[in-house]
Amino acid sequence: MLNLIRAECFKLARRPLAWALLAVLIGLLVLLRLTEFMVVGLHDGALGGGAVRLALLSEAQVRQFRLQLTFPGVFGAALGHVNSVGGLCAIVLAAGAVGSEFGWGTLRAQLARQPGRGRYLLAKLAALALALLAGVVLTLLAGAALGLVFGGLLGGRGALRPADLLALPVAALRALLVMLPYVLLTVSCAIAGRSVLAGAAGGFLFLMLDVGLGALAALGQLGGVLAFLVSLVIQPNINTLVVQNSRSFGLDPAVLTPSLDLAGLPSPPHAMLVIVGWSALFGYAAYRALARRDIGGAA
Repeated sequence: MLNLIRAECFKLARRPLAWALLAVLIGLLVLLRLTEFMVVGLHDGALGGGAVRLALLSEAQVRQFRLQLTFPGVFGAALGHVNSVGGLCAIVLAAGAVGSEFGWGTLRAQLARQPGRGRYLLAKLAALALALLAGVVLTLLAGAALGLVFGGLLGGRGALRPADLLALPVAALRALLVMLPYVLLTVSCAIAGRSVLAGAAGGFLFLMLDVGLGALAALGQLGGVLAFLVSLVIQPNINTLVVQNSRSFGLDPAVLTPSLDLAGLPSPPHAMLVIVGWSALFGYAAYRALARRDIGGAA
């Protein structure tokens, strides 16, 4: 099994797509933090020698931007970036990693040597999880570097306590869990459709549908069966874990996203249970699709 995982990791590391997605992820992180730095700098008069002051946002919003540019808030901002832009990159990576095996005909050759389809799928998912975890870690490192630069330019880098460092591994795994159901659904669609396009289309369509259903979270306040059904939608439960990550590092996401109803979000244990449940369902669907699918040569 370890040899299979190593082989899948090797294939992912050699794919230009993986490095291109990482460059997009880090590049957009730099762009967003630079934009926040410009907003805070103009507000404080730190740009242009203090000759120019421009209040583009409210004091509370500027304070959140400042927290996101200094420690430990920079980690919360980086994890939020992972669960927004990174989630889109994860869908593309999963679709490419699985769907291309059908298009190139490599899956048939691999299953001829290792006929256990369940083992192959587990190795593929493990490699994807390790790649995504590496992306999370690199994003955190990039965020820390930006915090050192921009925090220094703003006159204060914040303070990093041992508790913040201890919270990082848990927060990173939480961010990975947030992406898991979308990755598994994408893998399932790529197998069912035998192509990269089917996987990417299925992943993005489900993401849009889930976000749309998440907008109905306010209906949960009506109580009863309706509240129970709304609590099973993935998006509100994901919001719970994303908010938990932000708060772990001193951020308040409601300031920058006023439409986010924090009071109506499910509890963290409930959120984790729902996300794991959906992930298990999508993982089983991927296995069934692969187990019952005839594997042909290159398309």
